Amino acid sequence: MDKKLKLAVIGKPITHSKSPKIHQDFANQFDEKIEFRKDEVAPDKLETWLADFFKDGGKGVSITLPLKEAALKYADEISDRARLASACNVIYAKDEKLIADCTDGVGLTKDLEENLKVSLKDKKILILGAGGAARGIIPSIIEKNPARLKIANRTESKALLLKENLESKVNLNETDIIFEAGDLSDDFLLDDSYDLVINSTSVSTQVGESMGLPKALYSGTKLAYDLFYSAEKTVFMQEALENGAEKVSDGWGMLVEQGAESFRLWTNLIPDTSRLLEKPID
Repeated sequence: MDKKLKLAVIGKPITHSKSPKIHQDFANQFDEKIEFRKDEVAPDKLETWLADFFKDGGKGVSITLPLKEAALKYADEISDRARLASACNVIYAKDEKLIADCTDGVGLTKDLEENLKVSLKDKKILILGAGGAARGIIPSIIEKNPARLKIANRTESKALLLKENLESKVNLNETDIIFEAGDLSDDFLLDDSYDLVINSTSVSTQVGESMGLPKALYSGTKLAYDLFYSAEKTVFMQEALENGAEKVSDGWGMLVEQGAESFRLWTNLIPDTSRLLEKPID
């Protein structure tokens, strides 16, 4: 009998994760046999869980909140992408070493540019939030040479921490990048117009919650993108459409594309994502 490739996704909470079904779809394309676990793991149990999983023949693990930053400590090697993001969303075994990588940024930029046909070069981009989700995507966005990138966060301390972290790894002088903090309902967000507005906050995980953003924010916006994926339009997406955004999208495409990149790291196989993009998994 063919030996199954042992994979998993971990986080807390984890019941909502679509990763097992996404990767099963990828595996089916190549008649690859996989066993994909979905385990709820608290931060204080992470080290033990990883050690046991890989000792027991595990090949790769997807890592979601709140473990993305802590997981870096348990890898033998850290990819440039994970180093720049100060977080990882995948760890895999290769040549008897555990390697940490971050596929979130490439998943987002591929979804934006290839699936949604939104170029990032020379565009003005606003990212709402300065937490772990923003960390994972900013280096990849900077690589695309936007005209301007603004990161806006409610708390100044978190915005400054992100700025200091990026400054130690990326030449921010090559990109017009601005860090601002304040109440996101205030008019400081209206200092400029934006081609692309990205919500990286967790507000969409709270059903029905509004960020209270200024209505004029979306004047001239080509796309409002919510990193959170949802079967229905999130409040962020609804308000963006109502207030002038040409188009909105949730993060389903990003999830599928970062998963495809993770699958490539685990198997050296590049799956076709088109079917999942057309018909999201229930």
